[in-house]
Amino acid sequence: MVPSLAAADWKMNLQQPNSAIAQQMFDLHTLITVVCVVIFFAVFGVMFYSLYAHRKSSGRKASQFHESATVEALWTIIPFFILLVMAFPATKAVLDMRDTSAPEMTIKVTGYQWKWGYDYIHEGFGYVSTLATPLAQIKNGETKGENYLLEVDNPLVVPVGKKIRVLITANDVLHAWWVPALGVKQDAIPGFIRDAWFRADRPGIFRGNCAELCGKEHGFMPIVVEVKTQADYDIWLAAQKDKYGVGKTINAVAVVDSKVYTRDELVAHGKTVFEGAGGCQGCHQATGKGIAGQFPALDGSKLVNGPKLDQITLLLNGKAGTAMASFKHLSDKDLAGVMAYTRSSWSNKAVEFAQPIDFAKARNGGVLPAGAVAAAAVADKAVASTEVGVLSAKVYFANGQKELPSNAKGSIDAALASLKGQHGKKIDITGYTDKAGDRVANLGLAKERAIAVRDALEAAGVKRDQINMKPPGEVAGGADNKEARRVDINLAA
Repeated sequence: MVPSLAAADWKMNLQQPNSAIAQQMFDLHTLITVVCVVIFFAVFGVMFYSLYAHRKSSGRKASQFHESATVEALWTIIPFFILLVMAFPATKAVLDMRDTSAPEMTIKVTGYQWKWGYDYIHEGFGYVSTLATPLAQIKNGETKGENYLLEVDNPLVVPVGKKIRVLITANDVLHAWWVPALGVKQDAIPGFIRDAWFRADRPGIFRGNCAELCGKEHGFMPIVVEVKTQADYDIWLAAQKDKYGVGKTINAVAVVDSKVYTRDELVAHGKTVFEGAGGCQGCHQATGKGIAGQFPALDGSKLVNGPKLDQITLLLNGKAGTAMASFKHLSDKDLAGVMAYTRSSWSNKAVEFAQPIDFAKARNGGVLPAGAVAAAAVADKAVASTEVGVLSAKVYFANGQKELPSNAKGSIDAALASLKGQHGKKIDITGYTDKAGDRVANLGLAKERAIAVRDALEAAGVKRDQINMKPPGEVAGGADNKEARRVDINLAA
């Protein structure tokens, strides 16, 4: 009995139906279960009776018979009529299930790895629904909530009593949109649009899941449908239209986050987005190494370390034919934070980083709506001032080696980019060594490494008089300490 104490739920039947189709499914399930139970008792009843009544110990003698036409007719005709009894309601349920004609609302549902997109086609807006269960609960750092892994940030909201047609597709791999209480289960297939429908009988919150194995976080893309009364739905709909600017005139003032954040502020904010539920960490890993053959590494990525516009475009639009979906549902600050975090973490040392206003521009084809232009001009000037002096590139050498490593190009390019357009600016180069062993030899090695970096900068086009060679620095610890084998490249004060 002890294991039974750990059982979370003893429910042994389907969910309580909340639509006509779900009720038909429930009734059909009950009917077939009853038929199966009757057949079970009838067949095993006859079998056990025959075994008992005709046993040898009671003096019975075995009968010899073969090919009884009567028996064969009975066990063919009776199952045929049983199947007819089950087929009639089953066929009616399937036909009703597929009848999506004359809907009162149409909503497009798109499956992504791993979230759901909902577009209210005739209302002019849409949004993305992602898992809302805190990461701490998933990692057993907090007590699991009542709706653990079955809660989302933005549920699908519909009015009660209306026939809702859902057009279901997928952006990347197979998914399936399944809400048992509403009698809906339909595969979401990339490149195809399938439809289904439901009409909720009463208000409430109804939960489901993706029912098609779609990847490593398949179990983390729940579905929540919130059914409201018509009056409450109208209030919600008006709020959503206002939120997404539906029906507003073109001259309306756009709300743009024009604040200029420091790199540290964006990195700190981006870290929470990257590691949060439904964030980048699920695919690209906390180490930024990704998963070989599935999700590319961010650590050392040419795109992450390259021009900021390329990464802005990828975050907003995704990449067709891959698992990289669009993240335009995130706020401009969230996107700018994630971008700053990925460009400043692991071995990445990108010079450029984006501000929220950069994403606001990109969303609108590079031009902000009227009313936000003045704020953009102020922000652009502030961004330019924050990007002066942000260079802090590092080149790490192999243990005991003075030859420039092959991965130093990113740091050299960063130095060139920071000097561009800044007349009179110079670069400080500082080699480091450890305090263990022969101090003179160590300092000499640090100096030779700094010279190797200087020569690479000169070869890339930096003039000798733009380079300041600083005295070597010392780091506590042996030569196996990575920081004791580095050369720093900084903009001179």
